[in-house]
Amino acid sequence: MDLTPVTKVTITEQIMEQLANQIISGSLKPGEQLPTERDLAEIFDVTRGRVREALRALSLIGMIIIKPGGGSFVCNKDVLIPNRTISWMYHEELNNLKDIYSARRLIESEIYLSCFDIADRQTIIHIRKLVSQLDSQLSPAAFLDQLNSLDLYVSSKCGNGVYHKLMQTLVLLRSESSINILGSDETKLSAIEHRKKIVSAFEKNNRILLEKSLADFFNDSLNYILDQDQD
Repeated sequence: MDLTPVTKVTITEQIMEQLANQIISGSLKPGEQLPTERDLAEIFDVTRGRVREALRALSLIGMIIIKPGGGSFVCNKDVLIPNRTISWMYHEELNNLKDIYSARRLIESEIYLSCFDIADRQTIIHIRKLVSQLDSQLSPAAFLDQLNSLDLYVSSKCGNGVYHKLMQTLVLLRSESSINILGSDETKLSAIEHRKKIVSAFEKNNRILLEKSLADFFNDSLNYILDQDQD
C-alpha cells in the first residue's frame, strides 16, 4: 500500500478555507467588501502577511478581486476567471487541438442554443451589432478579441452561470490555435459569414436553422484543423 506523509494545513490555507466558505455559503455577497487586512489579522489572530497571502491566493482562483488601495471584494458572477488560473488548470491540454475543438463544439453550441431559447429583442440587436463590427482587416489577435467579445456576450445572456464560466475557459484555451487559424483574410471572412448565419437564425427565430449554422461552423473548423495536421 503506497502512502505518503500527511501534509500539514498551513495558517494561510486555514484563512483561505474560512473566507472561501463564507463566500460559497453566501454570507459574503458578490460585490461585498471584505474587512481590511488589519481587521482580518486581528480576527484570525495572525500576522497581516498571512492574511495577504490568503487574499492573493483567493484572487488567483477568481473568488475575490483586490483593488490596489481600495480593498478586497467578492467577485461578481460575471467577473472573468483570471487567465493564469485557467492556464495552470489546463496546461497539459493547451496544445491538444482536437480535444479543445470537441469541447468547443459541445459547449459553445449549447450556449448559443440556450441563449436563443431566452433571448429578447435587445439581446438579438446587440448580437447583430457585435457581428456587424467584425473586421477582417484587423490583426488575428484583434479580430479574435472581437469574436471573444461576441461569444462572451452570448454566454452572459444564456441564463446559465456555469456555461458563462465555461465559455471564459474556452476563450483562453482556444486563443493560440485561433490566432494561427485567423492568420489569413480567407479564414477571417469565413468566420464572419458563419457568425452572420448564426445571428440570422436568431433574427428569424429559427432554432433548426441555428442548429444547422452551428454544425456547419464547427464542421468547417474541424476540416481546417485536419487539413493543417496533414500539412
